[in-house]
Amino acid sequence: MTIKSFWTIIIKILGIWLILSSLTVISQFISFLQFFGSSNNDNLFSLTLPLIFVLLTLLLYLLIIRLFVFKTDWIIDKLHLEKGFKEERIDLNINHTTVLTIATIIIGGLIFVESFPQLCRQIFVFLQENKIFRESQNSAWIIFQLVKTIIGYLLMTNSQVVVKFMDKEKKTDK
Repeated sequence: MTIKSFWTIIIKILGIWLILSSLTVISQFISFLQFFGSSNNDNLFSLTLPLIFVLLTLLLYLLIIRLFVFKTDWIIDKLHLEKGFKEERIDLNINHTTVLTIATIIIGGLIFVESFPQLCRQIFVFLQENKIFRESQNSAWIIFQLVKTIIGYLLMTNSQVVVKFMDKEKKTDK
């Protein structure tokens, strides 16, 4: 394995982790839009400034994700990550797709382990609130945790598809 392929694997793993952690940011963005739509505030500036910050944050996330997952060679060249090593190769006899597959399975497992208990908790709170108040505001969080749990499960079981997609995008960008 060359130094460049080592850095490519590390950067892509970070990119996959950013994609999955950005789900939380996107859900907060959606809840902000609900607040934005239901707000009775007459001051337009006080509503547009937070919206601009949220949109800039989303754009920054998308840019970083695009760079980390699909433009890893550009990052390696700009940061000179290959320079300063005495040896050209790292003696590991593992294919980069195997490492990415393992990383995708681990990340999917972490997401599943993190979100499944939260899904159970949100369902429990939803059922408790329905018994007491006859209406609940937790249904959106149940859907969010359900989607996150499904994504974690699918990443664990379909990691080859994710790795093939990343390799296909890498070849089309060159």
